[in-house]
Amino acid sequence: MRGLAIAAAALLAALPSLAAAQQPAAIPAHEIREVFSPDGRIDRVRVPVAPEASAAVRRTVAAATARLVPLQVSGPSDTTFDLVIIGDGYTAGEQGKFRDHAAAKVAELFAVEPFRTYRGVFNIWLVEVISAESGVDADPLPGTLRNTALDMEFWCFGTERLLCVDEDKAQAAAEELVPDVDHVLALGNSTKYGGAGGRVATASGGNALAGQIAIHELGHTIGGLADEYDTPYARPHVGDAPEVNATVFPEQVMLAQRMKWWRWFGQPTPDGGTIGTYLGGRYNPVAYYRPSVNSIMRSLGRQFNLVGREAMVLGFYETARPLLSASPAGAAPRDATLRINTPRISTLRMTWTIDGRVVARDVSTLDLRTVRAPAAPFTVEVTVADTTSWVLPADPRAGLLVATVSWQVR
Repeated sequence: MRGLAIAAAALLAALPSLAAAQQPAAIPAHEIREVFSPDGRIDRVRVPVAPEASAAVRRTVAAATARLVPLQVSGPSDTTFDLVIIGDGYTAGEQGKFRDHAAAKVAELFAVEPFRTYRGVFNIWLVEVISAESGVDADPLPGTLRNTALDMEFWCFGTERLLCVDEDKAQAAAEELVPDVDHVLALGNSTKYGGAGGRVATASGGNALAGQIAIHELGHTIGGLADEYDTPYARPHVGDAPEVNATVFPEQVMLAQRMKWWRWFGQPTPDGGTIGTYLGGRYNPVAYYRPSVNSIMRSLGRQFNLVGREAMVLGFYETARPLLSASPAGAAPRDATLRINTPRISTLRMTWTIDGRVVARDVSTLDLRTVRAPAAPFTVEVTVADTTSWVLPADPRAGLLVATVSWQVR
């Protein structure tokens, strides 16, 4: 009996290893990438997840980083949105070309609302990376290989215009010079139309239409917006969509329950028509509604609809602030001049008070020698509020559009 017990114990101990040996090989992890067509259509493909870059690879890419070029500096990184544009396939002698390509993409991005109005909340950085060879892989034909720093390639996983990049390398190179980076856009040295979504969005640097890809992708990154297009393959769903611009509920239910974009119903929208419920979106032609007929979250070259525009402005203020900085810090003498720095946004309003009494409006400095004030000590406070009509006051995140700073005057 004792021998049988020992044998049974040995068999039980071996079971985990035997079971592991019989298990099929692990299925590689996959992720979904968006692909874009010149006619504005958007679709999705399933691709394997690339392995994380090693520390040695990250150091190699960082060493290839030439320099940081500030294209626009609006304020400290902790109160602004830091957008980094990085290039691949640009040699040492082509960095001027990269700067031209990046400037064209920036111009395209900030020609679209709400980026145009809110450009003042952005820091825009160019990170120049030196590649050994000019161009990107699989351009103009599959099988074309080039030695570049970030390994950008067309025909990624068999899809011609899917322009992939080594996201870990791109992120590492960006963070090397801009530690507080909020989003990275990688430009490939090519005139072929193409790009991709993902943690690092990509676009063809030399193609005049590819900047629309970046605008769409920032809709995801900044606004948390769902795609509003559908595909031939219905996607199963459980419950309502988490994004603000997709829902399973019809208009009557949204109005009754005050859900999602009910506040915008019937309003004319920048992408055409009026806000309502339009069947098809979030990759499913029958399960989800979208707010408008055809916004940029459905087709490139369009505008954000009212729901998307509100989400984008709120997304800007998740990272940026309506008040960038103030001086002096904390306390101030009776003869001080108080200063604030705000983004250049036309809808900002400033209100200065002394112990709760309004003493000035819509100015960025307050000379304490020129205002009537009680004997020290007293408190000076300034409130900066974005009064834009693009965010309705009933939105629970509307408080992000207001910032206050105070000084104790002694």
